[in-house]
Amino acid sequence: MAIRSRETEPDEDINMTSLLDVLFILIIFFLVTTTFKQLEDDRRVELPVDQRNQAIANKAGDVVKINIRKSGQFVIMGKPATEEEVEKTMKNAVTKRPEVKVLIRADKESRHLYLANVLSICKFVGVKESHIMVKPEKQ
Repeated sequence: MAIRSRETEPDEDINMTSLLDVLFILIIFFLVTTTFKQLEDDRRVELPVDQRNQAIANKAGDVVKINIRKSGQFVIMGKPATEEEVEKTMKNAVTKRPEVKVLIRADKESRHLYLANVLSICKFVGVKESHIMVKPEKQ
């Protein structure tokens, strides 16, 4: 009569608890350290079309976007602003970063006066570069 020896078989189940812990810690780390781009483009602003396709690249960095709606209302970082608030915002931006650039997104139907006022404010507070954004013509 043969006696079977009882050998303990190794556990074949993989313990996933440690792996899941590390995975959740990595996800939390990446969520905390990631900077999300703030949408500064106002969807109500219809940009004019440039026939020469010379649209300015929307570069990240030291750029402040000022949107001018058809009605003449100024919008900075999604919030409506008056001329005084635009001036205050630009003064603060120039104080913090002297090389700040301004990208003006004026609606094609807005009055020239609003655009001229923003350009005047930029010059007054010491902005070195101000650009007017247009969209390229589709080919």
